[in-house]
Amino acid sequence: MRSQQYQLGGLCSALLGLLLPQLMMQSNAYAQAQAWPSKPIRWVLPSAAGSAPDIIARLLSEKLVPELGQQVVIDNRPGAAGNIAAQAVARAAPDGYTYLFGQASTLAVNPYTFKSTGFDADRDFAAVISIGVSPFMIGVNPELKVNTVAQLVALAKAQPGKLSFATSASRNLSHITGEMLKSVTGIDMLHVPYKGSPQAAQDTIAGQTQLFIDSIPTMSAFIKSGRLKVVGVSSARRMPGFEDVPAIAETIPGFEAVGWFAIVAPANTPADIIARMNKEMNSILAMPDVAQRMRQFGMFEYGGSAAELDRFMRSERSKWARVMRDAKIEPE
Repeated sequence: MRSQQYQLGGLCSALLGLLLPQLMMQSNAYAQAQAWPSKPIRWVLPSAAGSAPDIIARLLSEKLVPELGQQVVIDNRPGAAGNIAAQAVARAAPDGYTYLFGQASTLAVNPYTFKSTGFDADRDFAAVISIGVSPFMIGVNPELKVNTVAQLVALAKAQPGKLSFATSASRNLSHITGEMLKSVTGIDMLHVPYKGSPQAAQDTIAGQTQLFIDSIPTMSAFIKSGRLKVVGVSSARRMPGFEDVPAIAETIPGFEAVGWFAIVAPANTPADIIARMNKEMNSILAMPDVAQRMRQFGMFEYGGSAAELDRFMRSERSKWARVMRDAKIEPE
């Protein structure tokens, strides 16, 4: 009997030795979450100071400060299409004090355009909240005899390889949106990349290219002046303020190609902290003045749960992987 008691006592001690470190870690994580935040929070941006993402991030961070009682520091780290910023956050401590104010190109496209990004988009980040989607518009030269997406597709099919579409760069989302349009409709168009939107727009206005694909804020000035004719928006539905612009999906069911912004944290950031950040950001995004400002930057459909953002980002990576494969765009 005494031998059995010794054996049982030894087993309990062994189990306690195994469980105690895990229980202590959980206890520390819970205490940390309860005390959070106790110091400034850092948002790492893959964009330069003064850019549209930077302006949006600063607007939201200023609203967040009084809610959390701590400063939110904007850390601009442009370069390598966002990979530098993403690497910094992927390697940061998962303590709730570092976040990536990321975007579609970095989190959904770069894994297929770079041979090495320095991070794993699926495993290295925890979703926090969607900051909004930013659709693209297709503008055409006013002399081009098309007024709808259906007419554009019909013309492209009648003249394979004759039409060209301009974008502000190669391998960015506006370029890949054009490739997606080609893939799902079976049309043949030439892509003409530029170093920036102004020259791309001017060459389409001058007739050197027939189409120009870019964001709503960039396109709207040319459309309002009549220098370009818009035929569709790449979101799944028409956008507020542009209700007269049909969604491409009205002609091509299921078509959706949008840029987007999202806040993500290093993987293994405590769930309680993510839930708190999500709650506060949802409240801020619902403020009328914030919503109005976001629309000025072409941002729509913001907010939601962390789980919704996680599902969305995974579906986006799957979609763009397919588009890149169909377009035969190899990583570099």
